[in-house]
Order: sequence, then structure tokens, then C-alpha cells
Amino acid sequence: MNACMPHHDDFAFGATIVAPRRREVLHRGIRVDIGERAFDLLLVLVESRGSVVSKDEIIASVWHDRVVEDNTVEAQVSALRRALGDDRAAIRTVTGRGYQFTAEPLAPARESDQSTAMRADGPFFSGSRLPAAISPLIGQEAAVREICRGLQTHRLVTLVGTGGVGKTRLALEAARQAAPLFADGAFMAELAATTSADHIPTTVAVALGFPPGDGTPSLDRLAPSLVSRHLLLVLDNCEHLIDGAARIAERLLHIAPQATVVATSREPLRIDGELLYRVPSLDVPPDDDCDGALHYSAVRLFDERVNSRAVSLDTRAALRLKSQICRQLDGIPLALELAAACVPAFGLQGVADRLGNRFQILTHGARTALPRQQTLRATLDWSYSLLSDDQRSVLNRLSLFSGTFTLASAQEMASCAALSPDAVVAALMQLVDKSLVSVVPGSGYVRYRLLESTRAYARDALRESGAMREWSRRHASYFLEIFRAAERQTEVRADVDWKNGYAPHLNDLRAAMLWGFSAEGDMPLAIELTVAGIPFLMHLALLQECLEKVDVALEWLSVEGGPVDERHMKLHAARGMCLLCHTVAASTSDAFESVVEIAARVGNPDYQLLGMWGRWMCHYLNGEYARAIPLAHRFSDLASTSACKCDQLAACRLNGMSHLFGGDLQGALVNLERASNDPSPLTRAQRMRFLYDEKMLSHASLALTLWFMGNVDEARQAARQSLDDAREFDHPVSICYALSEAVCTLAVLCGDDATLEEAVASLAVETRRHSISTWRARARMWQGLLDLRAGDTAAFGRTISPAMTNIGSKRFYVSLSPYVTALAESLCRRGMIAEAAEVIDASLTRAVRTDDRCALPELWRAKAEMLVASRGDEAIPAAESILCEALQMAGELGFVAWQSRCAMSLARLRHMKGDAQAALEAIFPATRQSADAGATRAGAALTGAEAKHRSRAHGH
Repeated sequence: MNACMPHHDDFAFGATIVAPRRREVLHRGIRVDIGERAFDLLLVLVESRGSVVSKDEIIASVWHDRVVEDNTVEAQVSALRRALGDDRAAIRTVTGRGYQFTAEPLAPARESDQSTAMRADGPFFSGSRLPAAISPLIGQEAAVREICRGLQTHRLVTLVGTGGVGKTRLALEAARQAAPLFADGAFMAELAATTSADHIPTTVAVALGFPPGDGTPSLDRLAPSLVSRHLLLVLDNCEHLIDGAARIAERLLHIAPQATVVATSREPLRIDGELLYRVPSLDVPPDDDCDGALHYSAVRLFDERVNSRAVSLDTRAALRLKSQICRQLDGIPLALELAAACVPAFGLQGVADRLGNRFQILTHGARTALPRQQTLRATLDWSYSLLSDDQRSVLNRLSLFSGTFTLASAQEMASCAALSPDAVVAALMQLVDKSLVSVVPGSGYVRYRLLESTRAYARDALRESGAMREWSRRHASYFLEIFRAAERQTEVRADVDWKNGYAPHLNDLRAAMLWGFSAEGDMPLAIELTVAGIPFLMHLALLQECLEKVDVALEWLSVEGGPVDERHMKLHAARGMCLLCHTVAASTSDAFESVVEIAARVGNPDYQLLGMWGRWMCHYLNGEYARAIPLAHRFSDLASTSACKCDQLAACRLNGMSHLFGGDLQGALVNLERASNDPSPLTRAQRMRFLYDEKMLSHASLALTLWFMGNVDEARQAARQSLDDAREFDHPVSICYALSEAVCTLAVLCGDDATLEEAVASLAVETRRHSISTWRARARMWQGLLDLRAGDTAAFGRTISPAMTNIGSKRFYVSLSPYVTALAESLCRRGMIAEAAEVIDASLTRAVRTDDRCALPELWRAKAEMLVASRGDEAIPAAESILCEALQMAGELGFVAWQSRCAMSLARLRHMKGDAQAALEAIFPATRQSADAGATRAGAALTGAEAKHRSRAHGH
């Protein structure tokens, strides 16, 4: 580059212009995005003045000596060449040496040098008159490119969108980038201050550089001057004079065959040849994407505006709040600008908290902006004032929809004696045209929605009209009928298309219940909504939300008095199911007891079974096996009279697990195989009858039973099948159960670290899909075990111990024991003997008290191992005695797997004593009974490894 052209000056080569200060590249007048690294690479090559620049020199300059991938430079060069199009040859590859810039950079032509200069046939016509950009356009680069492409194929491009979405800014940026394509330049006619359609011709004439009188009345006087002009005109803010603006745009295109118009409006001009471009909001991150928030254009814009005001906050917390604000404001640029202006006064948290009153706080627009763009309310006032009475009524009533809605829903909600369903359709279509209602893309029926700010504005208008309660009741009643239909389907065990048929109504169900429970609401209607919505909320695993509404409903019913009926029964059932996933305290059992009692009184055997199932679960999870076993028999007796196959399969599973509690493995196997392998086709509703997928539960329990019996391969296959069962219906809670209680547990027992890590990762993903604390705690426990095994000793206090406290000490005995012993062994290996003793002693105390035969042999084995780890050789006699008793117990019960593990531990102790013969005698009788030779080999390897570890620990 010439010395007279410093690197920060604009320069051109071929059809490309580079503006280093703006970090912008234009090729043939169109802005191209090449990325920060590629732009820096281009500058390095240009500044080399034709010299070859090596790969190492490029890395040092562009990446500042950071370590990068081998092909990083090549990838950036390729990206740069693609962006330069037919100027790509300016970058040459010199094999074995590097890269060279071969073009001659020149100063770009000045506007006065271009053909946009004043012409003899138009003395008042001058070059481009577009306002310069003050700040960079953020997040709309793709939109600008699409508009520029449209300008190459159409003579009228209309940018349509809601107020504040950035139509003017986009039109101007597109016009600036496309201006080099128009020999006579680009111009802007601002119509916002024009109060009459009669004045539009004058506004256009002045924008083009003519005296005001030349524009009246129809631009015909300008025809001789415009006929040969190749120009671009931005016709901004047309909506309030839409008919006049359409006529003038059409007339201009007729008298100036080489002219092109970019119009901005809140509705289309609807003239021949119009290309409509609906300006989208900036994209916003979903609720759970804090880490990637800055990849979303709305957050980037808001972040830039906020950071310019020197706000200081922890990065992750700030991004979370910024993302929340962007979602609440639908990514509308004007609203984001106004919100950013409030941050110095309220802080990010304050702004997020106050957006419920957005029209009161979003009032600090730019002083130089149009009055209707200085506050959010003024922007919507402008649009609202252009509506007819019918359009306002429909918009106000549609504002009660919290989610998306269909055309039929709109007719049902907004029609009345004075406004027919057909009139509602007509008004809705006009509201879509005016960008006050958005069309939601997707398959099937077209759905619509209101942006949050539009919804809030229209609700305020509805409230001011005094009709809020009337139409809120209409809204709640409408959704009550929708969810009653779903409830009726679930009662006959029919499959319900929750995802497509009901998931879109979630926000409306919430809003209807919120209104019904409010002071202005209707409590009986709210209770009916709650009862009808229970199956839906349970399906989505929104258990905490369901529990809160159920408790309010039950409290109101108890205060009101009256007879106890099926509403009470269904509410208590939902309460028990929700509580079961968080606690098995007396309140959980009481809820199910109420269900059994009310169901018997009203003659509903389905809910009797549900209540008995819940009570059985409480007994099981509290280790009350003596009470669980007879309850399983009562459940079986009642299930035998049920026409639903799922009830009978559940009875088999409950009986199978009851046999397992008593140490009867053969009885457990017979019942669990019957439940798992029954070929009867079951609908989703039948399989999900009792909170979890019944097939999944059966296979999970069968997997443990098979493993106890020494059938390791079959056990692992059953565990995998339990996960397949849960994933078949994409049921988050069932998937968590299968991953934690079957797959992870079997992986730990079999020493399959790869499967364990994969399952733990999947469990973490699944627990983000619901709010059930138990499964989130189990996910943390498993992840903590992996961290501990990897050497992170702080994981026990940081993650594992709090998570175990969260689920309580009286839960999931059968599948918790393998985790507990694996945890204790890992703690011992890390020298955390006291922590290991605490874990094992608490578990043993519990198992002895409840006579947990499934767990006792393994817990005693772990206790013996821990004694030796903590006290060394002096503990060997006591440990050997404990192991012999555990080995005998496992043998008597037929728990081959526990027997094998106890034998391995006993052999290790005898090896430490130096008695090799006794060690071999401990191993081989047990291993001959094992059905899995692979498990034996793994156990033998473990024995050798742990023996070496113990020898090192005790100086042997």
C-alpha cells in the first residue's frame, strides 16, 4: 500500500472497497461479512505491499502468537476469497512460503467523481442524500443482504414490521450498500411528519433535490427529469398515509423506468410488482442458553448499548438478565434501546423486574428521535390510532391469549353479538397486515401471536374499557373445555397428542388459572381448570407448578365446605404424585390415603388402584417392607378385576419387587419377567398410568434381579431395554429413572466406566427438562462420583453430600446400595476414611432396621473393606468375620453377585495375611456359581489391584 494511504484509510481494488475504520468490506456495492480474523488477515496482506507473508507471520499478527489449529490460516484465506468473489485472485498462494496480495490498492472514487453529479436536464437534482450511520447495525446483517438482493430483482421492496423493529434503519443501511449500483444515487423521503396525502408529492420532490412546487400534485412535472434517472428512493414511514404513499410510489415507478423504491410501513402498499419483506425481530436465546447468549443478535445489541453505559456485573449473571430482558421485549430493537437507557437508573435486575410496567419505565428514547419513537407507549399509540373500532376490539380480546392461537380460537374468543366470527377473521387479517399480529411459521394450521409489548398495550386498553373480567372469563372457560376434553381421553386410557394438541396452550392454561385464583377471578372456575389440567401438567413433569395450584384448590374447597367429591379425589391424587417425586414424608402417604378413601366412597376403582400404588411406593421408599408386601397383594386382588392390562402388569411388578425385598429372587424373577415380557400392546396412556412408564419400571427392576442372580449380560440388556422403553415415549421422568436406577447402577456394578460416563451425561441433559429435585439430585450424585474417581476430592462435600441430603436417607434402597458402596470405596482410595465410614454406617443402620436383604451382604462387605482401610492389619480378623457372615447371607439368599464380591474381598484379606491357599478357597467356590465369567475376570483384576493398593498403604 502506498505510503500516502495509511492502513486506516479506505481503499479499493477491483470491485471491492475496504473501510478499515468501520471494519467493513463491500463487493460490488454489497456489504459482505468475512469475520474479524479474516478482516485482520486481509489488512496484514495489503500492508505487506506485495511481499509474501508467511503462515507464522500471519499467526503472529492476527492471532498474536496464540496456538491455533494447523489449518486455521488456510480456512480464513478460503473464507476471505469466497467473500471477494471475482476479486479472489488478489490473494495468491505461494507454495511453501505463504500468501501474497497481488492487487494495487487505490483510494475509492469520491462521490463528486461519480455520475451522480448534477445534470443539465435536472438543475435541481444532486447526488445521494442518505443520512450517515452514527452507530453500527447489529444483528441484522443477513436482513440487509436479503433486501439488497431484492433490490436487484424488484423495483419496489416494502419493509413491513411492527413499530420499533428497525424498518427505517434496515432500509437506510440497505440503501447505503446498494447506492453504488444506482448511477444517479440514493435518496430518502421521510413521511412521518407529513400529515396529508396531498403533501406526499412535495416531500418526495424535495427529497430528490427539486423545489417544493415541482412535486404537486402528482410528480408529473418531474417526469422529464426523472425519465432517464437511475436512482433509489427510500420512502419511509408510509403506514399513516398508506393509500397516498402507494399511489405516489406507483406513479414514480411509472414515470422513472430506472427508479427503484424501498418503502417502510407497518402494512404492505399492495401495488403491482411489490416485493414484501417482513422485518423480523432480533433473535433471542431460549431460557436455558446463558452460555451462548452473545450468539443471539438481540443480546448483542442490548449488551453493546448497556456496556456503553459502564454497567458492572458478574458476566454470567449479567448475561442471564440481559437474555431475560431480550425475551421479555421480543428482541424489538427500539424496546431494547429504551430498556438499555434505564439500566443506569435501575440496574439490570431492576429493569428485568419492572418490565411488567414497561410503558412506565421505557420512556427514555433519543431526544432527536421522532416523538412516537421516544417511548414504547408512543410507538404503540401510533399504530393503535390507525385502527378501526372493530380492529381495536379484536386486538384487545386477542391480547388475552398468552401463547399462540389459531383462526378458530380467535373467532371463538373475540366474536360476540356485535361482532360476527366472519368480522373477526377480517379484522385479524388486517391486524396481520398492520404487523400488530404475527404469523407463527410451522406445519399444520396457521397460528398467530401478539408480541409481548403489543399484548400488554392491548390488555391495558381492554382493562380501561371495563370489559377485562367479562373477556377473561370467556378465555378461562374456553380453555377449560379444551382441557376437559383431554381429561376425558385420559380417563378412558386413550392416547392424547399432548405435544401438538395441547402443548401450544400451556401459557394460556397458566394465565387462565392465574386469573381464576386472583381477587378479580372466579375460584370455582379456577378449580375446574386445575382438575382438568392435571393430566397435562403431569405429562410435562411440571410437578411443582401442579402442586402449587392443587394446594390452593384444596385449601379453598376445605374452607368452602360442601360434600367431598371426585374433585377432591383427583386433587389429592395429583398432590400425592407430585409429592412422591420430592419427599416420602407423612404428607405424601396421607394424600394417597385420602385418594383410596374417597375413591372407595364414590365407587372409582381406577383411583383406588392409583391411591394404593402411591401408598405402596411410600412404604417401599421408606423401607417399610413388611407393610409394602401385603399392600401389593391387595393391589393385585383389585387389579385382577380391572379391564386395563396395565393394572395387571403393575400388580406383577409390585409383587415381584415385594419378593425381592424378602430375598426371594426366584419369585421376583417370575413376576418381573411376566410384567416385562407381556406381549399385549399398550397405549401410551396405559403405560404411563402410574407416574412412570410401567414397562420401563419392570425392566429396571428385572435388571437388578438378574444381576443379583449372576446373570450379568441379561441384566445389562434389561437395563438398556428400560432406557429404550422410556425413550420410546420421550418421557423425561421415566428416562431419568432408567438412566439412574438401571443403566448407571448396572454400569457401576459391572465396572463399565464408559457406559457410566455416557449415562451420567445423558442424565444431566434430561434433568434440565423438568424441575423434579430428586432426579436433579441423583444426577449430581452420579456426576460427583465420576469427579471423585477422577481425583476431585472436593466433589464429596461440594456435590455428593448435599445431593444425598436432598433426596433423604430413606429412599431407593434397592438401587442406592451399589452407589453407596462404590462411593465408599472411592472415598477410601482418596484417603477420605471418615467420610466413607459415615456413608456406610448410616446405610447399614438403615438396612439392618428395615431388614433390607437386597443390600445387607454388599453393605457388610463394604464395611469390612473400610475397616481394613482405616485400621490396617489389626482390623483383618474383624473384617474377615464380617465377610464370612456376609458371604453366608448372600449364599443362603441366592444372591450370586453379592456372594462373588464378598468372596473376592475375603480372598484379598487372606492374601494380605499371606495365606494364598485360603485365598484361593474363598474365590473359586463362589466363581463357579457365577454365570458370568467376564465378571469374575474383572473381579480378579480388581482384587489384584486393590491388594497392591492395600500393601502400599500398610507398608507390605
